[in-house]
Amino acid sequence: MAMIRKTFVVEGMHCGACAVSTGMLLQTPAGVRSARADFDAKTAEVEYDDGAIDLAAMNRTLEGLGYRLKEGA
Repeated sequence: MAMIRKTFVVEGMHCGACAVSTGMLLQTPAGVRSARADFDAKTAEVEYDDGAIDLAAMNRTLEGLGYRLKEGA
């Protein structure tokens, strides 16, 4: 139940607009304080409450657009 800032690899981003969409979508679930995606690095930095949301829930938020987060950035 602590705020964590973590960088994830983002699969499925093909352009700068994808990065904007990814960042905006990741900010919508409860438990996410901030999110920013970087198209050039193919990553997203997310600050979130690990007691309120997990990686699987963040991926469910993105799956409709074909994006997926994975650890290892």
